[in-house]
Amino acid sequence: QVSTDYLKTEDFARRPLAWLDMISRNAGTSVSYSPTFGYDICARRMSSQTKASDRFDLSRWRIAGNGADMIRPDVMQSFVDSFSDAGFKASAFLPSYGLAEATLAVSIMPPTEGIRVELVEETQLSGVPVGQDRPQRFRAIVNCGKPVRDMKVEIREEDGTPLPERAIGKVWCSGPSVMVGYFRDEASTNACLVDGWLDTGDMGYLSDGYVYIVGRAKDMIIINGRNHWPQDIEWAVEQLPGFKAGDIAAFAITTPGGEETPAVLVQCRSSDDAERLRLRDEIRERVRSVTGMNCVIELIPPRTLPRTSSGKLSRAKARNLYLNGDIKPYDLAA
Repeated sequence: QVSTDYLKTEDFARRPLAWLDMISRNAGTSVSYSPTFGYDICARRMSSQTKASDRFDLSRWRIAGNGADMIRPDVMQSFVDSFSDAGFKASAFLPSYGLAEATLAVSIMPPTEGIRVELVEETQLSGVPVGQDRPQRFRAIVNCGKPVRDMKVEIREEDGTPLPERAIGKVWCSGPSVMVGYFRDEASTNACLVDGWLDTGDMGYLSDGYVYIVGRAKDMIIINGRNHWPQDIEWAVEQLPGFKAGDIAAFAITTPGGEETPAVLVQCRSSDDAERLRLRDEIRERVRSVTGMNCVIELIPPRTLPRTSSGKLSRAKARNLYLNGDIKPYDLAA
């Protein structure tokens, strides 16, 4: 006998703050989930409006779940900054990790613990020591909670060898909610299910029984034996004025000379060629500061990057469309 309100994806895309209106109207305590980009859109929409307390009452929002994509602590803080005066409490955040093949949850943070992060040094993420000429870099990895009831989680090497705590590797899980297989696709099933254990395709580690996710294994960019996480590149570009989450896709390509290099597609709203050239140079410098390499930077029209059915960026599809010539960058002078 629990009532549920549903907001269609297209309605949320048109009027994101309608989600918060719905929560404000709810007379009881609320449990509501969104990927990081949902919180990000709402915080951005409020930045140019009046005080949140003039429109919303979020004091009864008991659990603000977050899942479905990488959890960004900076975005979560921006949401708190935008809506704390409307009664939103940072302790309401409930990070989680799951996937369709585990139908659905793998780990969930205990309620009221909020967003907790660990700073992980670049060498742990890339597997290659940083040169002495480059300063140490850290990424904040969000705690995604403890495995749900009857779910077991292991971190394994590529060959399946279990890893100890705080060692980054492939995330495997086993439990009663894990799928029996993909429908009429035995090859894909055998590729990810071994003795009842599911290879999630994600990379992460365990710490004191909590699950930390660092990225998708298939999205990792490996150049000269060194790992680069595409979200690190994308988030760096997002910090530049005029860009937002979802505007950038990073992946590896092979240049005409046969070398592997990162390529970065950036949706650009400017119609001025001189401004586009300036932005490309600025982006190139920002990406170089993160990767230490010269990368292929392509500016593309808005709403060009492909999305999954749930609204997440599809890097693999963006790469295929780019290599096939279906994504056409702006023609800029060298």
